[in-house]
Amino acid sequence: MTEARDSKGIFMSEGSGGSGPVVIDLFCGAGGLSEGLRQAGFQPRVGVDFDKHAAATYRHNHPGVPVIEGDVAKVTGEELFRLAGTRDIDLIAGGPSCQGFSTHGKRIQDDPRNFLFKHFVRLVDEVRPKMFLMENVRGMLTYAKGEFRRQIEAAFTEIGYRTDFTQVLAADYGVPQMRHRILFIGTRIDDIELSFPAPTHGDGEGLKPYVTLAEAIGDLPLMGKDYTTAKREYACAPQGPYQVYARSGAPTEVTMHVGRPLSKQASSLAAYIGQGQGLRSAPVEVLPERFKKMRTIANGQLRRDCTTLYYRLDPNKPSYTITCNYKNVASGPFLHPYEDRAISHREAARCQSFPDHYQFLGSSFPRQIGNAVPPLLAKAIGVHLLKLLSASSGKQSYKRVA
Repeated sequence: MTEARDSKGIFMSEGSGGSGPVVIDLFCGAGGLSEGLRQAGFQPRVGVDFDKHAAATYRHNHPGVPVIEGDVAKVTGEELFRLAGTRDIDLIAGGPSCQGFSTHGKRIQDDPRNFLFKHFVRLVDEVRPKMFLMENVRGMLTYAKGEFRRQIEAAFTEIGYRTDFTQVLAADYGVPQMRHRILFIGTRIDDIELSFPAPTHGDGEGLKPYVTLAEAIGDLPLMGKDYTTAKREYACAPQGPYQVYARSGAPTEVTMHVGRPLSKQASSLAAYIGQGQGLRSAPVEVLPERFKKMRTIANGQLRRDCTTLYYRLDPNKPSYTITCNYKNVASGPFLHPYEDRAISHREAARCQSFPDHYQFLGSSFPRQIGNAVPPLLAKAIGVHLLKLLSASSGKQSYKRVA
């Protein structure tokens, strides 16, 4: 494959052929959404993102797909048509950042990232795809009593798209992670009846059990005191269907499985924290001063409820949400279940359902991995959207790629 940058900073690669319904991925990041939609049978034709590291990762894992690396405000529908090689676009997908509404961190209503959705709407209007898919943090659903959600729905209605939305839990679709998100879908096709995929995993009748952390990462080797080896042998053959999926097409050695020792404070606390326990399981006398005031309730008794600070993951459950801070055990539930360290990049990617052949380039791996849409969640949505597209009258039949 050869690659060059054109006069507008767009990376063009040879070999962008293929078949399947066409998708353009706005705010593509490292490519988790495109990867899942590709697994479902869609053909990614264009990616758009301003982050050079994420764009490099996207290009590496989606060879032949041109990437517009820059400000989405400057992207036009005509550019997308030119790069896609067609004006018949089946789906525009993406997750415009709305971090000001995230439940992980401070909520800032006027954060400019909250309004990137307007460029998503603008490009949907210019391109007129049959459908759109927008993924985002669930905090935007309830912020200001739903006002932000209503703005989004009104914007799509104004350009002629019917919309629907729902909350999803990634674990319900085979992702080993309790990650809550919201989905907006929409269409301009009259006879497409909007709906969302039913869960495949959970506690209900007929559902598969949730994929646990042990099932997700149990074949990855422990590190001991060696935190820096770039490539390591797998600990064992794949154990169970998730590990088979993760290692399909992967190298014979584990990559990106590196760590670092805990700080002195974190190490002293970790000694008291068992699997499925957080900061409050440590004795009061070993806590840093700033945490001791968290320990009592109104009657003066010590609190024993859960906090996810310094939380050691339970191998028998899915992980908590993988955020951009997964290398910092003081920030959340990222303490390895068996070793006193944060989870590695590859373990975080496994929790996000990236297969092991997926390589992350550049730097800022935690941001790339933590911000991604889990591919298996995207795949489940993609398979369902293919059914909706196929069911519309007078449309071609879309078949999922094996």
